[in-house]
Amino acid sequence: MVTSLPYTDDDARAEAAAQLRAARDPESFDVNIEGHKILSRGDFQWDQLGDDDFHDANREIGEHIEYAVDLARWSVDLGANLLHATTELAWGRGGNAWDLAIQIAHRPGLTDDLREAITTAVRDAVDAALANHDARLLHHRKPEPVTDVPF
Repeated sequence: MVTSLPYTDDDARAEAAAQLRAARDPESFDVNIEGHKILSRGDFQWDQLGDDDFHDANREIGEHIEYAVDLARWSVDLGANLLHATTELAWGRGGNAWDLAIQIAHRPGLTDDLREAITTAVRDAVDAALANHDARLLHHRKPEPVTDVPF
């Protein structure tokens, strides 16, 4: 696409991803859970926990942020293409440790029946591939975060 702008669509997307990434940078991100409700407990808030539980929760939430996968560019590209993420696709083994997760994105207006059919087809294909290839992913340690991802 030829444009009269002094930048490309890819330039704008790359900068949007950089801005999104910077907004969640663990070095500058201050985790503050005070005054926020614990979703499973109605109106009960994090800062109503006892001191030890509050500090443990705060540390755990900070670690979730620190180890979050950088999907900034992927997220920007989805939004730029007016796609919505389907979030129910995830496969796990070994407790809470996931071996594989697949995310599907679609344009608005996809019927629930078609979305469910696509989700089921992808899940069945992944289950079959794992079953037929003796795929064993080990959870003996936390993987190192990937920080040098080219976009």
